Amino acid sequence: MNQAKLQAAILHAEVESPKFLGEGAWHHAWKVEKDGRELVLRIPKDLVYGKPAEFSEEELTAEYASTELYYYSVNQAVKGAAPESFRYHVSEQLSYTLEAFAGKHIDLHHMTRAQAIETGRALGEIYRKTEEIPHGLNGFGYLHWTEKEGLRGSITGDVNRFLKEESEEHLSDYRELSEMRPEFHDDAVNEALKQATELRAQAFTKPLLSNQDASPENILMNGTQVCLIDPFPNIYYPRGMAGNFMNLYETFFIALSDTERYGKHRFAECGDNLKYMAKGFLDGYSSGDSRIQAEVRGEQLLQLLETAYSHFHLLSGKLPEEARIRYGDKRQIEERLASLADELKALAASISGSLAKALENGAAR
Repeated sequence: MNQAKLQAAILHAEVESPKFLGEGAWHHAWKVEKDGRELVLRIPKDLVYGKPAEFSEEELTAEYASTELYYYSVNQAVKGAAPESFRYHVSEQLSYTLEAFAGKHIDLHHMTRAQAIETGRALGEIYRKTEEIPHGLNGFGYLHWTEKEGLRGSITGDVNRFLKEESEEHLSDYRELSEMRPEFHDDAVNEALKQATELRAQAFTKPLLSNQDASPENILMNGTQVCLIDPFPNIYYPRGMAGNFMNLYETFFIALSDTERYGKHRFAECGDNLKYMAKGFLDGYSSGDSRIQAEVRGEQLLQLLETAYSHFHLLSGKLPEEARIRYGDKRQIEERLASLADELKALAASISGSLAKALENGAAR
């Protein structure tokens, strides 16, 4: 880390006593103090996935402003479930964020089963209750910012049509994957994917605020309060992000635990607790509603499909360095595809009945 940037940020933010906390994919972080309060100072990294980070005022402001919105919305839904103060500064010479210190990272390797389930349940409740807070933004999709319009969804137009086109793309991806990789061809998977796309069309009402990045490194414990940090907010079909959580915790993190990006977390060694967190999350998010559970599981199936599809496409052509850091080399990707095919078949078989029942009940309304 450029020490000159750190000193400049400390002076500009008027903080003191920096203690290095660690680094994520995009930022370095320090615990600092100001007026007797503990805060976290984050500064963008100079190198991201092996490449120099290029400054973009619009991209950084969109990232930080969307984080501010998400923290505010989470705290409206569940007080204390996100840092209660957040501010940021963006310029080509100096950019940083400053937020309330919100606790210690969860320790998946030393959690009991009950603790993992309860942590997941709390996260599910936070996700669901945050969706109920009006976001007040135009557009949908990932959030963009311009000086003229401020923060808004990056996509305009008919959101229902967009969802339909996305569903058609999912089915097209599976057809291509099945044709090129015979191990993925399975009639039950094909039918479950169709049911999942039909169910999302039936269930969707309006785009809501949700979070794509609730990885374990972004989950803190403040006493008994679960706290989310460093989100990747979007405005869309919220069941999709709940399904993304399920895919991450039941499959993705464990499958990619041998990569440079995730190796330090040793996720394969705590795979059971990741799955217990997913179980708790689904319970907390759905409050026991079987239809909501089916909707989330359908989205999980679509997310798992796209995990496999992205792996398949990484095998063609030269592997970018960022992809190698995230996914491993081509040998690892090739080996992982076989297990993803098995995961896809197993998930489809386990949820096909609940998808069919949800569709039938929805049509009868």
